[in-house]
Amino acid sequence: MSSVKLLKKRVKGMVYEVLNDCDYVIVNEGKNADAAENLIDEAVEFHNDMVTKINAAKNKADFRAITEEVDKKAVDFVKKLNALN
Repeated sequence: MSSVKLLKKRVKGMVYEVLNDCDYVIVNEGKNADAAENLIDEAVEFHNDMVTKINAAKNKADFRAITEEVDKKAVDFVKKLNALN
């Protein structure tokens, strides 16, 4: 099912960007290092939860719910990353 593959790629890419930005904050700005580390932990946990949900999804309604959750979390991650700067 190609939608499963694309959804997993989307989650992985989003989490990778969060990790990359947090790593930059930790290395270069130091003052928000603890908050960045907490955000890294949250992103990794989100990735693991989403992969589990995607693997357990059985129908289109399940995938729609997962997609909506990913969209909401993407906005949340952007807000948290902006707060680090």
